[in-house]
Amino acid sequence: MPEGPEVECTKRGLKPIIGRKVKEIKLTTLSQKYPKYKAQKGFFKVFSGKEIIDIERHGKFLVFKFDQEEAILNHLGMSGKWLLTDNIKKNSATHPKAIIVMNEPPHAIFDDVRNFGQFRFFNNYDEVIKYRPIKTLGPDGLAEPFDMKEFVRRINKKNYSEKAIGEVLLNQSVVAGVGNIYKSESLYRSRIHPERKTGNLTSAEKKSLGKVIPEVLQKAVKSSGTTFGIQPFVTPEGDTGQAQDWLCVYAREGERCCSCEKKIERVVQEGRSTFYCPKCQE
Repeated sequence: MPEGPEVECTKRGLKPIIGRKVKEIKLTTLSQKYPKYKAQKGFFKVFSGKEIIDIERHGKFLVFKFDQEEAILNHLGMSGKWLLTDNIKKNSATHPKAIIVMNEPPHAIFDDVRNFGQFRFFNNYDEVIKYRPIKTLGPDGLAEPFDMKEFVRRINKKNYSEKAIGEVLLNQSVVAGVGNIYKSESLYRSRIHPERKTGNLTSAEKKSLGKVIPEVLQKAVKSSGTTFGIQPFVTPEGDTGQAQDWLCVYAREGERCCSCEKKIERVVQEGRSTFYCPKCQE
């Protein structure tokens, strides 16, 4: 799943359509096979002739703002990505769900193979901000400066004390933008075992996480995100990520640790794989 860095790279890659007018926004024929898109057919006509004034990132969400009240909320889901193209009929999209046709190229296509993504109409920006998944977001892992105090406050909540830290960090209300990849890497760099109970972490360990998480996420942005798997991430310009080249634990089960040569192990938390070094993260 694209995490905060991949969504940030996507936002930056869509910069060419900001400040320009939309000709029309179309939901594709393929999208109409799915109720979540079929229910919105016709909603996007209000954007014709309007200007995209900004694209914001909130955690793993993108918000498209226009020179009018209505707005669009987008989530990449498990495999979604945006493509910029000069030709809306001939391009690399394989499962297009929505197309933003501009008055002049480039145009933008939301391509989502596994269909877990979102492309949602909202009557106004305030509705977007009040949407529960947005409203409840924790401090953004890519914010500069990162809100360490708020991160520690949230991680100290009693309802998390008996939960494994590897599970807690996936909660977007604790820290926004962190997913399985960068959670594993942050815990590794902080030398914290993913199955440690959050309530047993020392104050120094919590602050270490608060320091390491933004460092890892910022490094991933500079590397254009992480690209691997059967639905690899690419930026709107078509560039693949390079962060996988420096990951020390994620998806490296059975391989040697970057620091101690022990073999990386994997544990399933909340149905998802977490990777760690059994020696460095004792």
